[in-house]
Amino acid sequence: MKRNLTRADVPSPLERPEGDAQPAGHRVLAGPGTITAISGLTFAISDELGDIGPAAQGLIAHDTRHLSRLAVRVNGEPLRHLGAGLIEPEAARFRGYPALLDGGPDAVVEADRLRRVGPHGLDEEITLRSWSAEEVELDLEVTVDCDFADIFEVRRVWSGAAARRRRVSRSPARGEVIFSDPPLSTTIRFSPVPDRLEDGRASWRLTLARRESWTLRISVRATAEPEVEAEPILGTMPRPATPSTAVATDPPDLAHAARIALFDLAALSVRDDLDPCRRLVAAGIPWFVALFGRDSLITSHQARAFEPGLALATLRALAARQGMVVDPGNEEEPGKILHEVRLTRRPWLGEGTAAGARPYYGSIDATPLFLVLLGTAWRWGAAREEIESLLPAARAALGWIRSYGDPDGDGLLEYRPHGPRSLANQAWKDSENAVQFPDGALAHPPIAVAEVQGYAYLARHELARVLAWLGHDEEASDLMDEAARQRELIRSTYWVPGEGGRPGYFALALDGEKRRVDSVASNMGHLLWCGVPSEDEARQVAERLLAPDMASGWGLRTLSSEMAGFNPISYHVGSVWPHDTAIACEGMRRYGLDDPALRLASDLIDAMRSFDHRLPELFTGHARTEADFPVPYPTACRPQAWAAGVALTFVPMLLGLAPRIPEGAISLSPALPPGMRSLEVTGIPFPSGPLSVAVADDGNRVIEAPPGVAIEFRARPAAGG
Repeated sequence: MKRNLTRADVPSPLERPEGDAQPAGHRVLAGPGTITAISGLTFAISDELGDIGPAAQGLIAHDTRHLSRLAVRVNGEPLRHLGAGLIEPEAARFRGYPALLDGGPDAVVEADRLRRVGPHGLDEEITLRSWSAEEVELDLEVTVDCDFADIFEVRRVWSGAAARRRRVSRSPARGEVIFSDPPLSTTIRFSPVPDRLEDGRASWRLTLARRESWTLRISVRATAEPEVEAEPILGTMPRPATPSTAVATDPPDLAHAARIALFDLAALSVRDDLDPCRRLVAAGIPWFVALFGRDSLITSHQARAFEPGLALATLRALAARQGMVVDPGNEEEPGKILHEVRLTRRPWLGEGTAAGARPYYGSIDATPLFLVLLGTAWRWGAAREEIESLLPAARAALGWIRSYGDPDGDGLLEYRPHGPRSLANQAWKDSENAVQFPDGALAHPPIAVAEVQGYAYLARHELARVLAWLGHDEEASDLMDEAARQRELIRSTYWVPGEGGRPGYFALALDGEKRRVDSVASNMGHLLWCGVPSEDEARQVAERLLAPDMASGWGLRTLSSEMAGFNPISYHVGSVWPHDTAIACEGMRRYGLDDPALRLASDLIDAMRSFDHRLPELFTGHARTEADFPVPYPTACRPQAWAAGVALTFVPMLLGLAPRIPEGAISLSPALPPGMRSLEVTGIPFPSGPLSVAVADDGNRVIEAPPGVAIEFRARPAAGG
């Protein structure tokens, strides 16, 4: 006898009984509850059922949304969730079941969705399998839609703007739906052919016996021309080799986060169209699947103990696109390192900017960070010929710092927007309201942000050491003197003495009239990372950052809650950016300020646990309370490169790992944050062999060391880890 099963609003058989306590900690779904599979410049974002629905979800290929809806219904209802996850960066699996009437206490039909994303679209298999003792009849319905919105439109709609209407033609044929908005098209094919296909809705009537399964195959192809599958402009990068570095921690949160971070960086990897053998790391999904100078440089530094070769790949890719001419329209200047380049067919900044042409250079900090990363690559043992090949680009970057970056010659890097589409703020806090006075008034350009001056100091210092190693002694000595003068200029210009028993701090910026923008912000933590403050100033900065108005309990707020413009749900004036906090932690350890550094690190590790060990780009700056969790920011990228890199950079930071491979030495200064009982890191790659270290309450030991390299333990970390 067949049973015609219909929906019942019954509890999931996997739901936790009311008396079953939730495990310690909280799980926060940032996005919310999204799963992203990515292949090069094509990615699919769905909910945990596998459905693609509103807002920021979709199949996005080359910055265009080719599928805005993919919804599966059985007997008119969504599937219930069993489990979901990525099995590879480009492949996701979703397990669920339909809730059916008269099914008894257990689910009697299960659903398995296997999705694989490729450069041209996605392929999905939906398998329904019956465990009922009797035959079941099911109505399966799949609804698809397409809007061809570009990624910038998707973000505006997600942020609350009205969707722009566009003409989309739909051409249903037997087993096929084609959406077309020339020159774009999306073709969806169903196999087996639907019993009924109307517009974007396909349906099948199924009868399943016990243990019988039925599979639907869906093919979605995104093309630049109707009926033509054009070759992708940027191909998928072959998956990077699994890094040799392995991490074990007790408790396991940091180790787990590090494994996920490596998975995410692999997912964000794309092939460089200027060199097919070169790997680029995109900044984040969904908004920033592009090469960003600042992001790629910082991420490469963060990944140094796991993938030191990434630094050289990033340096070469950015050197190949270094500014050559003066062009106010895209802020290009000779020697300048780009801010962003989109490698898709979209002319994202107007005529002539498609397919990686004419990058946008509106970044004040990417150029000095280029030189900082060069120093990192040198210290970690990059070959002499590799460093020498980058020397022309390094000298050009230094030339830009001394000239175009400092147009009034006062020794400070400053920016003002030049083109019609230029960013108003061009440091890492680049939203329009990011630089403001304590009363909330916005600073006007040209603006000289504090941390950028620190990068410029460190850039000179690092390049001087590289030049000396290459035998350019006189040039190196002059540059080291220049760096020392830069450091003193920063300290005298930005330092705000403490009042009323409160510690001093470094101001956020100078405005166009050279007035100090003396807001209390997280930027000063970057000056610790650069080694700018004196020992006493560093102690005061750490104390100021750890005050309740700055330290939320989950990380550092970008702006003090005492400032008039503070907003915990903002992008840059009160939120918490994990990479920002991690940089401050590294800076504090540099000065031997271990207690505040490890407290902040512990806060971020707690946040990792809440976010399923995958930190988002940012989260809100609400104060932590008992039985609370960090609140997701609605449009944060996840995965995002430098958020993923936080777990990776914590490993050398906690080890106090500072290699000086050209000198044949590696120094260590291990310290564990509260609650972490042990840290073991094996296989850290160096040119002559790996380094493996174990750290625990009862002592530290070197498990293996690179041949020919001296290992030394220090009371505090050496500069330049």
